Amino acid sequence: MSYGYLVLALVGGVLIPLQVGINSDLARRIDGSLIAALISFSVGAASLFIYSLASRVSWPSGSTVSQLPWWMWTGGMLGAYIVWVSIVVGPRIGGLALLALIISGQLGASIVFDHFGWLGFPVREISLGRVGGVVLLAAGVYLVQKF
Repeated sequence: MSYGYLVLALVGGVLIPLQVGINSDLARRIDGSLIAALISFSVGAASLFIYSLASRVSWPSGSTVSQLPWWMWTGGMLGAYIVWVSIVVGPRIGGLALLALIISGQLGASIVFDHFGWLGFPVREISLGRVGGVVLLAAGVYLVQKF
């Protein structure tokens, strides 16, 4: 595995609490979590559009796009929900607790997705070690909330 991908993932992880803080502060200043999420997504969409033009990626054909399964269009809605929840919940429970809970949810769902190979993930059966890792993180969430 390339260390470059590990670094990219680590940097992405560092940026998440920064994003939560920026978006939460934006929501506070404009007095609106939903509009703050909309601003965040609009700026993100514009950034991706500019980057895709600058990098000269090839765009799929209209027929390819029109034949995509309906559920492939839900990714943006799911992302919008995550950003909105972070804006609303982060200032109330703190960044660490918020992200620990988000990661716990991700791990719980991911262990099931991997086990069944859903959405193109490689099949990796549920094991005692994998479940133990999720349980340890859940214990960490408890400790983060308690102390």
